[in-house]
Amino acid sequence: MCAATEKDFRVVCLGGSAGSLEAYTGILRHMPADTGMAFVIASHRNFEKASLLPQILARLTTMPIIEVEEGMSLEPNCVYLMPPSVEMTVKNNEFALQPLRKQRGWPITISIFLLSLAEACGQRSIAVILSGVGHDGSAALKAIKAAGGMTFAQSNAAFGDMPRHAVETGHVDFILSPAEIAMSLLELNTSGAAG
Repeated sequence: MCAATEKDFRVVCLGGSAGSLEAYTGILRHMPADTGMAFVIASHRNFEKASLLPQILARLTTMPIIEVEEGMSLEPNCVYLMPPSVEMTVKNNEFALQPLRKQRGWPITISIFLLSLAEACGQRSIAVILSGVGHDGSAALKAIKAAGGMTFAQSNAAFGDMPRHAVETGHVDFILSPAEIAMSLLELNTSGAAG
């Protein structure tokens, strides 16, 4: 079970696609179980070993690994996985899911979630754009920053399109490796609660 919900906990969205599995593991292996933050992995889930993601992550952290379901509450000290082939949003501390809409070009499921996160969580929202092809996530970074949240991009991505597009928006606070991102999140957490 996840910890009892506190109103001021930070929500960290780890957005990635191709090549992001190593980045997810590189961040979560450094995270203790009681950070007081919630982690949401927003992924296209089409990378190699995607179906094994829950088992892989469970070997790296003692936080519960939970695939999101409609109406599920967002709570700290948990790792939430966006299901495949859906658009996911959060409002009033609850997840909402709907079938993926047909669209041309690259998916924008990460951007959709981040836009809702900015509105729902304001300065408690943290966007982390990791390895992936395309530009998903970039369109929402301005909203995260406008809400008072923080943004990161991976510096050493196997597939650099997504982090590069993120940086080019001018709305990325830190460009770091996964291990450095983890350390920054822990330092942020020790600096006091959001909000």
